[in-house]
Amino acid sequence: MSLKDYESNIETAISYLKMQNGTDARLSIKKALSQVPDEDKNEENKSYLKILAMCARFAIEEGDISRAGYYIRLGLKLKRFHVDLLFLDVLLSKVSHRYGDMLTSLLSYLIAIDLPEREMYGYDFLNSEALKEVYDVYLPLAYSNTQNHTPIMEIIRDTAEKLKKITTGVYIDKAYDIMRAIDMKSN
Repeated sequence: MSLKDYESNIETAISYLKMQNGTDARLSIKKALSQVPDEDKNEENKSYLKILAMCARFAIEEGDISRAGYYIRLGLKLKRFHVDLLFLDVLLSKVSHRYGDMLTSLLSYLIAIDLPEREMYGYDFLNSEALKEVYDVYLPLAYSNTQNHTPIMEIIRDTAEKLKKITTGVYIDKAYDIMRAIDMKSN
């Protein structure tokens, strides 16, 4: 099976990134985005979702928050539990000081990395470094700057129980423990 033009340009962009050539990577991903036909812009198209995630990542790196948000919203509208888009949304929320949104995206990210399909997407932010940053930096920051902890904790506890039917629940459980520890310190 031959690659579509936009799929080839994604591979080219990834190769440029590995060579630390961000300028050409950005050009390749921009070209890839322009080549995706409307009928391929759907939740089943992993390549299109990868393009949106890379466009959002580059926009964040360039400080273009509005454009990054556009790509993230577009992608999450197609696939709600997309690991890379959720992680990028965490970064975007942090920059914008929207800690409630950041917490929501963090919890969605922790659900997404525990879903059975996670390996099919070749996610960039499905690794131990990203997870460590989530637990050590982003989760405490978002939770500490969010009001009304009691209802949040109840929702997370209920969600964790429901998730255990389709996932291990270990990531959400750890987040719950971190947030409980924050509450205990503040009391």
